[in-house]
Amino acid sequence: MSTEAFIWNYRDGEPIGFDYATVREILSTDQTESLDQYGCLRVWFQEPDDVVDIYLGGKETAESGDVAGIVVARPIRHPAFLERLFQVLQLGDVMLFYSDETTPVFRSGADAGQYPADLLAQLGEPRYVNAPEELVQQEP
Repeated sequence: MSTEAFIWNYRDGEPIGFDYATVREILSTDQTESLDQYGCLRVWFQEPDDVVDIYLGGKETAESGDVAGIVVARPIRHPAFLERLFQVLQLGDVMLFYSDETTPVFRSGADAGQYPADLLAQLGEPRYVNAPEELVQQEP
């Protein structure tokens, strides 16, 4: 089973999502393929070469302009990818967590209190990061 990363954005206990154009711009590289039928960006990185699929929603997401949440299939450790994820975390009180290690990750200064208490209780004690390299999944 592969690992996935989930990225959510909440305010006052409710999901507010993301603006499609904003997250697409942040997450894309010069080598990005839009797989619109799946609401997916396939993003290539170089030196070292790597690729990641980032799901922004269904095929209607580009038309609506609203992204409820972001799912990254098989997240990679490429520095340029981690930098892009860190930029997304700066769009608000954004939370990142992994499918096999659910500790919620926030950028320093974010307010985890924007999320429902029962959700945070299920995921675990939040971890706060100051730099992209700190987003690497922690060993359980």
